[in-house]
Amino acid sequence: MKILVVFNVIEQLERGTPDDLVSEQQMVLTEQFIEKALHERGHTTVPIPIRDDLWEPLSKYDPGEWTIFNLCESFRNQPALEPYVVSVYENLGFRYTGSGQRTLETCLNKARTKDILRAHNIPTAAFQVFTPDKIDRQLDFPLFVKPVSEDASLGITLNSVVQDDAALRRQVEYLWKLYKEPALAEEFIDGREFNVTILGNGTPYVMPLSEINFRHIANPFARIVSFRAKWVPTSEEYLKTPPTCPAKVSPTLKAKIEDVAIRAYNTMGLRDYGRVDLRVRRGQPYVLEVNPNADLSHDAGIARASGVAGLSYADLADEVVRLAARRYRIKGSRVPRLEKYKRAVGKDGTCSIPPGALAQRKRV
Repeated sequence: MKILVVFNVIEQLERGTPDDLVSEQQMVLTEQFIEKALHERGHTTVPIPIRDDLWEPLSKYDPGEWTIFNLCESFRNQPALEPYVVSVYENLGFRYTGSGQRTLETCLNKARTKDILRAHNIPTAAFQVFTPDKIDRQLDFPLFVKPVSEDASLGITLNSVVQDDAALRRQVEYLWKLYKEPALAEEFIDGREFNVTILGNGTPYVMPLSEINFRHIANPFARIVSFRAKWVPTSEEYLKTPPTCPAKVSPTLKAKIEDVAIRAYNTMGLRDYGRVDLRVRRGQPYVLEVNPNADLSHDAGIARASGVAGLSYADLADEVVRLAARRYRIKGSRVPRLEKYKRAVGKDGTCSIPPGALAQRKRV
């Protein structure tokens, strides 16, 4: 296939901390790995870096010939414009990988996402949304406080778990000043944390579960995936939160986690691929985040789980393209590999990893 690999390029941030730029610039590296992977599977690719203009770079290409591999997570340095990007694809007539405008728009608002999950009887922690001028707490401590509309653990530090009203106010004010948006405060779930990679449409498939290993952190309220734990390899938070994939879980718990994750994936309308993060307390999984178009870095969570299942990174990139092509009913599109891997994966969620499958450790 002929594929435009479209990705956002950010040189500076308009808000947040200088360190936040690390996560934003990851997309440039991801594009390079995706493009190389697609070449390995015989695709013709053209990289399309996006800064302040989207229409002009795409107008040179015929949407009847080219499909977009969408790696845009923001536009004009604004993550809130991520849904706008795919609306432009659609207006120009392009087919593209990943979730659509409505799903991206909804999942950008964590409070709205949790409202929808609760309406569909999908477990998620009780929550409230606060601004500095309106903190009417009705939840019991401890609470976990994060920005209502950021991803990649932006704004999450070891101060994010609060135990009293003074700490809650400090964190709400901190996030308001830093990101110019409300804070979501939710009941802190003290339990095991899992990242669930899902591929597919209609009847999606759960890849081997990955668990954040907190055994080296004695304080239960420090057992979180902060920004530093996700993006700063030299930090103590990073070194003390290694992922374990496949996770060691009982068949009963595995079935519960997969059920909740798939229901969340389908309810929020994710397409082709995504990741659902959750925690388990007393045997009950609770959804923390639903991540459409989640990180496809060559050493991140989706690639890691797919590698354990037997998909090399090139296979994964090609599979995302195949899933999108089948969804659009592109003539001559190849059947996704998932059925073959379903047969190959054992009861413990693993199979032998072929040459080229990922062995590196990276954040979720």
